[in-house]
Amino acid sequence: MNIFLTGATGFVGAELIQSLAKDAHKHFYILYRSEQKKTSLLNKLDPSVHTRLHFIHGDITHEQCGVDLDAHQIPQIDKFYHLAALVKFNFELADELYQINYVGTQHALALAEQLQTKHFLYVSTAYTVGEQEKANETLHLLDSPTNNPYEATKVKAEHIVAANTKMHTSIIRPAIIIGDSKTGEADSNFTLYGFMKALKVFKRRIERNKDQTVYRLFGDAKHTSNFVPVDYVVDVLTVACDYAENQTIYHATNSSPPTNDFIFETIKKHLVFDQLEVAPISDIYSISDDERVLNSFIDVFAPYFSKSIVFNDENTAHMMKKADKSTLQLSNETLDMIIGVYFKK
Repeated sequence: MNIFLTGATGFVGAELIQSLAKDAHKHFYILYRSEQKKTSLLNKLDPSVHTRLHFIHGDITHEQCGVDLDAHQIPQIDKFYHLAALVKFNFELADELYQINYVGTQHALALAEQLQTKHFLYVSTAYTVGEQEKANETLHLLDSPTNNPYEATKVKAEHIVAANTKMHTSIIRPAIIIGDSKTGEADSNFTLYGFMKALKVFKRRIERNKDQTVYRLFGDAKHTSNFVPVDYVVDVLTVACDYAENQTIYHATNSSPPTNDFIFETIKKHLVFDQLEVAPISDIYSISDDERVLNSFIDVFAPYFSKSIVFNDENTAHMMKKADKSTLQLSNETLDMIIGVYFKK
């Protein structure tokens, strides 16, 4: 089986290749932008896999991903995984997000067609749900309100994938990806980790100033955040290789997500930051200047902490059952371990 991947040099991509490569008959055609990323990926993968890796230089922001098909002998592709994306929520990055997440998907589809791909698997996000509080495994309307340009570009990209009739297409929507459920290993650039890094920086600052003030994070402690370990996302993507159906959407989500209260208290414990408290949004009128700085670190994440979203994952449960696997059961103990691993570094 021949598998093409974009975004394979990222954390999820490397784990996915390692998982798919357990089948010795799979060969991988990997789009990469820099020699540094290529080398980094090779270092992450078991050397026994290296002979089945074929690297193709390119960039999804260019037409046909910048791939010179005359310069490469790429066979017909069975599965094309499009993972490459910019995961940033800032409004000032709207143009860059559009070019990478939407136009980049157009280019990936065009390349997949040129390679006579049989099945295109698009890795989107569960947060194409936008401002809604319930998400089904169906396309969201193009004019549905979203929280940021990242979500908006992903909604548009899902629609062009679903509209393609020249090959089978499936969409996989992971929620908020965190570390491995067995080792805690994580990509420190993902959402939760940017938040935890900001808290570490803030703590160091007040320690330098010998500041004993209690600082408040404002949010609704009773709401939940849909965290999914990276190994579960990889399991869903791996099973999708053999079992995902045409024109079908799959949620890689958590049916029993942790409360924000548990998340914040766990971070506080491992950071050893007793001067941190969680306060209700209703108290924000009394925010101090320093607390405003602290809370600014999580401004872009605020929509994800301010409500609980219910994700239907019936399609995923049905697909996983075919492979004798189950959907995610993330315990508080496992989440505690994953967060703790980050703060031990």
